Amino acid sequence: MKRSFFYPLVLILLSLSACNDVPLLKPASPESVCMLSERLERIDRMIQQAVDSNWIAGATAFIARDGKIIYDKAFGVSDLQAKTPMQTDNIFRIASQSKAIVSIAAMTLFEEGKFLLDDPVSKYIPEFSNQQVLATFSEKDTTYTTVPAARPVTIRHLLTHTSGIDYAGIGSQTMRAIYAKAGIAPGFGSNSDVIGEEMKDLGELPLVHQPGDRFTYGLNIDVRISCRAMVGNAS
Repeated sequence: MKRSFFYPLVLILLSLSACNDVPLLKPASPESVCMLSERLERIDRMIQQAVDSNWIAGATAFIARDGKIIYDKAFGVSDLQAKTPMQTDNIFRIASQSKAIVSIAAMTLFEEGKFLLDDPVSKYIPEFSNQQVLATFSEKDTTYTTVPAARPVTIRHLLTHTSGIDYAGIGSQTMRAIYAKAGIAPGFGSNSDVIGEEMKDLGELPLVHQPGDRFTYGLNIDVRISCRAMVGNAS
């Protein structure tokens, strides 16, 4: 497997699901789960046409049903210059598409009663306790003052991008400067992030506005921490 990244309000997600037993998927024929091999071959033709037409360099496709893997194929290349064949275990950077995936997973756990939407994030990640909100900022030396947050940041705030957490790299000019000074990565494109340490840094930085006051697209779903640390903090 290639190296992958944790994105994500993986915050509570990992801690809540870490101890669940997950059955291994095993390869099987499509017919074993009432599907037809010849119908799945249409996927082959569709993706191969996209590769042959130079619409895409390569792709992988995976289908599982009833705990059985019935389709797992790779097409094209993963590197156009090197002509490296695509592998079924290649890792793709999908940027903000991860937000929808993680949010769906979070709501599934919510339906199972694993957490409440209005749980404070600090319940699972202590570094988010005693949050501060930006009051003034000096462009000259990037110093700032803060006021206490009127309410704790909750999971609901993270899922709705109303926590006051901004984006590093693509957020407001003020918060980009604050995050850059603190070494906060934009949430993508880095192989060197230490999940737990960056989490602690982000939790101690100011929010751009009071939690729940308004929408700010930011590193909300990207609030991330290692599975081991979250399990320990949640207990």
